[in-house]
Amino acid sequence: MEIDALLRKSVLHFITDYTIARLAPMNISLIDIALCFICLVSAATAQSKLLAQYPNQLTRDGHIVVLPDHGTIYIVSDLHAHWDDFNQWLQLTQLVERIQADEDVYGLILGDAVDYKPDEPRHPPYGDTLIVDRVMELQRQLGDKGKRIIYLRGNHEFAAADAYAMLKRQGMTAQNRKHFIRALYESPLGAYYEQFNFIERMTDAHYDFLMNLPTVVVGKNGFVGIHAGPARFVTSLADLVNPNPKTLEELLWHRPEIAYSGGYTLTHITNFLEAIHGNILIVGHTPIHYFPRRNVRDGIATFGESQLIFSTGYSGRPGIPAYIEIDLAETYPSVDALKLDRNIHHLYSETRKPKSD
Repeated sequence: MEIDALLRKSVLHFITDYTIARLAPMNISLIDIALCFICLVSAATAQSKLLAQYPNQLTRDGHIVVLPDHGTIYIVSDLHAHWDDFNQWLQLTQLVERIQADEDVYGLILGDAVDYKPDEPRHPPYGDTLIVDRVMELQRQLGDKGKRIIYLRGNHEFAAADAYAMLKRQGMTAQNRKHFIRALYESPLGAYYEQFNFIERMTDAHYDFLMNLPTVVVGKNGFVGIHAGPARFVTSLADLVNPNPKTLEELLWHRPEIAYSGGYTLTHITNFLEAIHGNILIVGHTPIHYFPRRNVRDGIATFGESQLIFSTGYSGRPGIPAYIEIDLAETYPSVDALKLDRNIHHLYSETRKPKSD
């Protein structure tokens, strides 16, 4: 159809113009001025961004959430529209009921709750919409206690929101959405954008919610949770409050060198944790089957003594759908201290979870 051709042309022009604009040479004096300004702002804010200076309670500061030295947190990651897995987690932990009863508990989603993976059936057809809507609803219904359900940004939340905004700028509406998305999927970058298929279901309310998600959780006793991996050039917690684009990219997209050539190393993990006064780093993002067998135990993976990698929804074998329990009052010397059935909980009794009805 003629409209499809026009839409494809519009999308391609946007991608081309955007790329040219990003690569176009800039006035060097303006760059120097901008860099000086950034350095001055960073220096001014870094003084007040030590972990010990935050109050001993749940505190949101820009992209970070600081947790106290007490309570228990239950963590999931990479649900990828698995509505049944999300509900199984809530049921097993009784998280909502315990928050309502004023128990000292928290729930944490380490990103990538949205987007169906290409090799999985879309069942239910709106699984990610149901998850995001439910989190938004719970945070509203629980009032001030709703802050205890923490949803971090993953690379899929970031990219889906970015693509949605791009399409809206090009004129996408509820009425022509299907045509715009089809044109995008049929463009040279279509395979890339199909990964972020929440754009097919996203609303403006979802977009606003995703854009306001935090990126890092840090506990007073050294627990750190992010989606993907450590940022290489972080020197203090201040660098995470308002991370620059490179830092944000590493937090959301990077994988360990043991699973991906050129990825982050054990040294990067150590330096990152030391910079923000953390002890252990818990992440999702990298499928468990990317790791050598020697790094896999109990359905999760470890990289060195300080990092644990797991998945609750999408996880190729030998990964097992799991959630992690962390005692915020405890200082864990290494991830080796995290044990099956005490800290590592399988979502289902069998390795293969039951099929959805």
